[in-house]
Amino acid sequence: MQPVRLGLRNVSKTFPGQRALDQVSFDVHEGEVHALVGENGSGKSTLIKVLAGFHEPDPGAGVQVEGIDLDTGNPAASLAAGLRFVHQDLGLVDELSAAENIGLTAGYSMKAGRISWSAQRCRARDQLAKVGVNLDVDVPVGVLSAVERSAIAIARALDEAHGIPKVLVLDEPTAALPPAEVQRLMDILDDLRREGVAIVYVSHRLGEVLGIADRVTALRDGKCLGTRDASDMDEDALAELIVGRKVAAARTRAQQRGPSGGADVVLRVSGLSSGLLDGIDLTLHEGEVLGIAGIAGSGREELAAALAGTVEATASLEVNACTSSGRVSLSRTRALGLALVLPNNNPAAAIRELTVGENLSMACLDRVSRFGWISAAAERRVAGEWVARLDVAPRDPDRPYGLLSGGNKQKVAMARGLMRSPRVLVLDDPTSGVDIGARQALYEVIRDLAALGTPSIVCSSDLDDLVAIADRVVVLVDGSAVGELAGTDLTEAGLLAAMARKPRPATTSSDKIGAMQ
Repeated sequence: MQPVRLGLRNVSKTFPGQRALDQVSFDVHEGEVHALVGENGSGKSTLIKVLAGFHEPDPGAGVQVEGIDLDTGNPAASLAAGLRFVHQDLGLVDELSAAENIGLTAGYSMKAGRISWSAQRCRARDQLAKVGVNLDVDVPVGVLSAVERSAIAIARALDEAHGIPKVLVLDEPTAALPPAEVQRLMDILDDLRREGVAIVYVSHRLGEVLGIADRVTALRDGKCLGTRDASDMDEDALAELIVGRKVAAARTRAQQRGPSGGADVVLRVSGLSSGLLDGIDLTLHEGEVLGIAGIAGSGREELAAALAGTVEATASLEVNACTSSGRVSLSRTRALGLALVLPNNNPAAAIRELTVGENLSMACLDRVSRFGWISAAAERRVAGEWVARLDVAPRDPDRPYGLLSGGNKQKVAMARGLMRSPRVLVLDDPTSGVDIGARQALYEVIRDLAALGTPSIVCSSDLDDLVAIADRVVVLVDGSAVGELAGTDLTEAGLLAAMARKPRPATTSSDKIGAMQ
């Protein structure tokens, strides 16, 4: 067994009315990838913030790096001790460029007492090259894709300006990364592991955890459930450890369902085009969940917004014989009965500072107001109905939205979409940052809604989600649909293979003439 690089002893953290961590103890060894798992609210993020010096733990806690006591509650001490972090919210400043963001924590390249921007840009490009990404390091990161933003945060953590990191802590680093970038990150972690870096790896993706981790520590309700060798577990055992009960393998359910070819078509999309999409045709049947897969840049990440009319797009849309052609707008899609459900980590999904009831009432002001005034009683009644229907926990309409777990935030976002009684739900990455237990609950909600008459189009970066929930999955590459998988063909391996295809080149009139000759 390698020497202990990071040791935690009896780490607790109490907030007013809540004990987020309760006597957590475990070790991370040199050259080890140590996964930290648990449902949202289990204490993972709080523990990471304690290690980063953002939170001061309760008295009696002990944290050591290579046997030396860490001055907890001091971010500079964590940095000096060799702790490096990629937080779930990335910690990037949207208005600054990649070169500037990397310099914020690692320091800037200097020359004659001034920042050398040419050297800083080269340094940023070199760091990004380590994670296999090439981008314009001068543009504000706020305009970049989620994949590019994640890459910048990871590259910044790996910068060696303050020395080679002794412990690298990654909190959901692959949440927005496609498979190619995920594998690149895994390769980087393997290299760091061989160099002796201890890695604490937090992820909701169970297959990813078991593929990279040497050992796994699970938290539940702030308590440590113990540490186990990853090689002794499969995904079902790991899910049971996290949730505390057996979790059905939902990934097999989609394979047992057949294509919905005999059902009536609810939605027909023809020629959907936008910045990333090039003439996509789709059909959605009664009772169906249609998945959309694709790596970053494929158009998958824009399809939901294009269908809903929140980005500039054109298409012909038909819902139950009602049609709309030309420019897709939010008012037109709402009139047709389409509702967009954003991921809970999207700032536009809800307003964090408002209560659950206030967020829900904004989607149905006509039902909770009279003569221009909102009725608090009506707001609470309507919100209570939806909180109960989607099993939002806690069932309290007055609960601030920002205090909910990721899964319950997503249920509120779904409720907002459902309050307009839509014919079709369009969901954009509905389980992003959602733990395994809440993920299973969302699967059930989406399937139940489809069975009750509200079919869905689910655009997801998580292949496990699509295999688990979808009847069919359309795969996009470079803005075009390159394949469709259903039934027993719908597997993660099948999706990966389809995502690696290239779209067929457009057939021109001269091509057709040549073929005829």
